Amino acid sequence: MTFTKSLKQFVRTPLTASVFLVMFAIASFFVSCGAIIWARNQAVIKAYEDVFVTIGTVRQLPTRIDIVDTWDADMKDYRRASRARYSSPIPVSVLDFDGADYIYRSEKRPFYGAWRPDLKLYLGQGETKSSYMSNFVVEVAPLEDCVPSGPVQVRIERVLFTELLFNQFEELQPGEVIYLCDHNNDAPQPLYADRTYLMVLIRGAAHASGGKREFHPETITFSTQYRPDGTLVSGEAIVRSILEVNKDATDEMRLWLNYAANMNNAAYTIPVLPTAATHLLIPFYNGSAFMVEGEDITAEEYEDGARVCLISENFASMNGIGVGDMLRLPLYYADYRYAPSDMFLDTFSLSKTVGGIFRWYMGPPLNAAGEPYGVFSDHEYVVKGVYSGDHTRENSDALGANTVVVPAASIRESDTDNITEFGPMKHSTTTFEIPNGSIDSFMENWLKTGREDLEFEFYDRGYTQLQRGLVNMKRMSLLFLAIGAAMALSLVFYFCYVFISGNRMRTAIERLLGYAKSQCVVSLLSGFLLAATLAVAIGCTASVFAEGRVSELIAGEEYYDLSFTVGPRDQEDFEVDADVDPTVVSVGTALLLLVIAASISSAFVRANVRKEPLLLLSSKSE
Repeated sequence: MTFTKSLKQFVRTPLTASVFLVMFAIASFFVSCGAIIWARNQAVIKAYEDVFVTIGTVRQLPTRIDIVDTWDADMKDYRRASRARYSSPIPVSVLDFDGADYIYRSEKRPFYGAWRPDLKLYLGQGETKSSYMSNFVVEVAPLEDCVPSGPVQVRIERVLFTELLFNQFEELQPGEVIYLCDHNNDAPQPLYADRTYLMVLIRGAAHASGGKREFHPETITFSTQYRPDGTLVSGEAIVRSILEVNKDATDEMRLWLNYAANMNNAAYTIPVLPTAATHLLIPFYNGSAFMVEGEDITAEEYEDGARVCLISENFASMNGIGVGDMLRLPLYYADYRYAPSDMFLDTFSLSKTVGGIFRWYMGPPLNAAGEPYGVFSDHEYVVKGVYSGDHTRENSDALGANTVVVPAASIRESDTDNITEFGPMKHSTTTFEIPNGSIDSFMENWLKTGREDLEFEFYDRGYTQLQRGLVNMKRMSLLFLAIGAAMALSLVFYFCYVFISGNRMRTAIERLLGYAKSQCVVSLLSGFLLAATLAVAIGCTASVFAEGRVSELIAGEEYYDLSFTVGPRDQEDFEVDADVDPTVVSVGTALLLLVIAASISSAFVRANVRKEPLLLLSSKSE
């Protein structure tokens, strides 16, 4: 009875009731739509935080460019080339500045050489047609007094070094006569027929020798041992390209013999790359390297320094090593200048072609004392995973031949006495990770340091562009919520005043007629709450269907674009799990709105029924 009376009372003012119904439906639409967009936005942000990673790389800028002239015996003139020159290497500690909010702090990675002559390191190793080009350390005697400014004939007296495994060209033999030209020396020293000379020879192009085999002496550096601060231990041990063998050259002879015995250490070396996280390595980050067997090293294993590693698919295949096997890594030198890809060209594709030539380097093979570097760390590592990659890429986008990735914390021994190279930070050696969307703030804080000698590059797979859509979505959702909430509260208060406070006379009469307080409450609220429920149902239902279109208009298509996600570049089935059920959010919003409307209207009703009927009759009805 009281419910029917409440409805009749409500519809006696059709214009007012219609306005309330329409306006409250609109308010509900804004609140519900805003809530759905906000919930979806938060879900997407959380999902993308697990997918997108922002890393930066650092390069020290050169202080000047020098012009280097090199003599060319063919041209009888100098070849000119430019070479970047740097000040002393800038320590990575300068990147610890105020406002640098790192997830992984800046690391300047060295790489280590592991001595494994028992393993196969490239296709064709030991076969008749090898692709490895080596130098030769020989003692020669000129056939006559001469100046090797052009091809002259010399006889091989002694071979100190020639690598029989790498025999694409026939090895040099004692008694063999070859053509010699000091090709890059504009003032070559005279050679005398009654003396012998030590030299490192490389095969050169034939010119005046009439197409016969010609060799050039090469100026070599025996040692560039560095301290951890980047200074040389005792200066570079650079020797003359041609050394006359005599009793006064005893010390230099010892260096030559040690050099000859160790000059091709790189041919038996596995580059070992320590890092704090796999994704800090650009090839893994951009997908040119990816796991094909096993699994990646975990964050806990990186942090704890677990002795686990990742190896290349080619290395695993050549040596029959798989996931779970043990790999011994006897580390004997550390390179703080180059990346493995600079020194160990990935030869998998090249070495399939007969006649392909490549060279691997480890830098000068002797320490400052003129002795080979000894092993400073020797441990077994468990193969955790096998990676593959695109072998046609440039060195900057590759890992290098046979590179083994290990946790940096797993190498606990000091490499202080085994540093062969030390140089400035490079994009391929120095990386860090910062929170997504913080590139601008990072650079603003860096510029406050006043330094201009470092160059940064950032990689975020398009998150910065995507973030604009996310920010727009969040702002719009908050705007919708604010508009809808303001409208809803205003409407509830106003129409409570109209339908409840304005009906005090009616409440007084009902009370005098014997209605209980509860019946009066039903009489006043039922119609109002029914109208509110209907309006909320209409508005929230409409928001479920409209939210998707609203999101697209606000953020654009890139908001849902997954083309910059993690994984190999040809991966097509990658998805971001950020589903939000709009119906659930809409129902929750509707219930919240109804609870708020019921609470406010109940407060108005209590103000009516608390007063005695005669007092209500005596007060001015509004």
